[in-house]
Amino acid sequence: MIRFFCFIIILEQAIKKMCAFKHYIFCFGLCMLFLASSCDNEPYDGPIISDSELSCSLANNLADAALNDFLNSNSDNFKDNCLAYKVSLEQQLLSCPKEADEILALLEELNNCEFDSFFKVDFDNDTYLALSAEAHIGNGQITITGSRNNQVFELQVKATTEGTYQLGISNAGGNSNTVTYSPDTSLNESWVSYDDSNSVMGQITITEIDYSRLKLSGRFNFTGLKNNASKAFTNGIFLDIPFTKDNEFFALVDGVEFEEAQFIPYVNEDNGWIGFVMLDETNSADMDFTFDIETLPGTYSLRMIPELPRAGYTGNPDYYYHAEGTITITAHNPDLGFLMGTFEFIAEFEGATPERYEITEGHFCLTYFL
Repeated sequence: MIRFFCFIIILEQAIKKMCAFKHYIFCFGLCMLFLASSCDNEPYDGPIISDSELSCSLANNLADAALNDFLNSNSDNFKDNCLAYKVSLEQQLLSCPKEADEILALLEELNNCEFDSFFKVDFDNDTYLALSAEAHIGNGQITITGSRNNQVFELQVKATTEGTYQLGISNAGGNSNTVTYSPDTSLNESWVSYDDSNSVMGQITITEIDYSRLKLSGRFNFTGLKNNASKAFTNGIFLDIPFTKDNEFFALVDGVEFEEAQFIPYVNEDNGWIGFVMLDETNSADMDFTFDIETLPGTYSLRMIPELPRAGYTGNPDYYYHAEGTITITAHNPDLGFLMGTFEFIAEFEGATPERYEITEGHFCLTYFL
């Protein structure tokens, strides 16, 4: 193997001497073509070390092109485009040692392309790329934050579903969807997407809320105002932003809303099951559910103890009413302890007073890891 690579180096040097400098890249390509077509040895897994590097100008152009691809990524290719941009920066570092500090800073910001999300927007003839992004769904709204050092974007949509939402216009409750950009969080100055005219200042589109992976994606653009000045923010994209969600639970018991006051999750990894109890302290009632820890999305018939899944209701503290009905799991992420679904059932106990309860319109969206 060593002799083989020595031969490679000798061959490369011979080709250099035979070729004029301006044709060297072409000739070196012939060398690589020869190696690819004639080598039957094992592939070389170590670093590729060459005594010929791209010119700094060409390396800069390649890095700019890779950056452009990265900044125009979508949810399917942003990780691959990031890795390609990282490789181009590493080549640029070899070719442009005078720019090492700037290039090293860019490589550090890339964090080895270990992004959980992608958040970018164009303004001032430049592209802002967040180093971190997160979202939360709760209190009837979606909040998305993209951060880069002290620069922060915050998007707020007064809804919790996919759709397109106008910025700057107040709804019936006097609230509006907004985008705020803070160039420096240590200062009390921000560009905001609304003014007193109640006019359209842009829009946010939530294209996907993936409850199985707890990721959301979309796009936005807006006109930001600050101290009577305006600024255009365009081509905003957020992809695979991880989100958290407030716990939600609803059910009607004989047509009356179950007023949950406390949520108690439980996890038994040894026995392989999970579940939760909802307490209605006002009416001294509780409702409980138990599932296999590996439960997949689907519709299931509720079972009797000890089979799973099962549910029950206690409206009378002297009796436990077993549930007969169905439950549909729409999303379950065991790694994050997230469970979402709908249900309806009849809870019965013969001889009790009353003998049965009818539970309808049930739905929940909960995190059982605390």
